[in-house]
Amino acid sequence: MKDSLFNTEKKRQAAIATFQAGINTPFWQLMTQILKANIKVITKNILNGGEDTTKEQMDRLRDKLRVHKDMINTPDAMIRKLTSSEGEEPNLDPFFTEKELKKERDKVSG
Repeated sequence: MKDSLFNTEKKRQAAIATFQAGINTPFWQLMTQILKANIKVITKNILNGGEDTTKEQMDRLRDKLRVHKDMINTPDAMIRKLTSSEGEEPNLDPFFTEKELKKERDKVSG
């Protein structure tokens, strides 16, 4: 599937334009607000986990938190991946690599 989605410059440019246009829509603004609200609730649940909370439950909460954060970042991440290194085949995985995640965390904390 990835070969047919972004296998030409024209398709990559169209996808970039679509992501850029989509970020500014009321739909995406609402989705971002919902995801951020969910992130707050999940973070609170992680921080307030009681003695009866199992490791598995905490792991699921952390997984949910990561997925919500990744969802918010997906359009920007895809734009970066589609615009980086014109000669390279773009990495279409919407999730950050370990190196990319460290770089993003450094931006936030730095």
